Amino acid sequence: MPRMKHPVPVPCEVPGCGRPAYVLRLCQSHHRHSLKRTPGSTEPLPAIRPYRKRTDGTVKFAGLRLSRLCVARLRKKARKRGLSNGAAIADVLEAWANRSARRSRR
Repeated sequence: MPRMKHPVPVPCEVPGCGRPAYVLRLCQSHHRHSLKRTPGSTEPLPAIRPYRKRTDGTVKFAGLRLSRLCVARLRKKARKRGLSNGAAIADVLEAWANRSARRSRR
């Protein structure tokens, strides 16, 4: 039998969270944190970073929100070099970090 969803989403019970509850009145992030805690701990659950606001013109690519132009360039680079999307992103970030390090040594 399929699980019934709440007709109105219930918010996470952690003060200030506001994300929809997933299980045991906690959102997914707070639920994951609660599983890592020592049983019987009274320590409050940590605050969760807010979601990054979605802006028009961005798409999800390899777990990141990027502009369509950026995604097109990364896909082209990945195809050209025979890389995965994640490896293409890593190449771009490594090149950027190396350029920044060279500039700071001057």
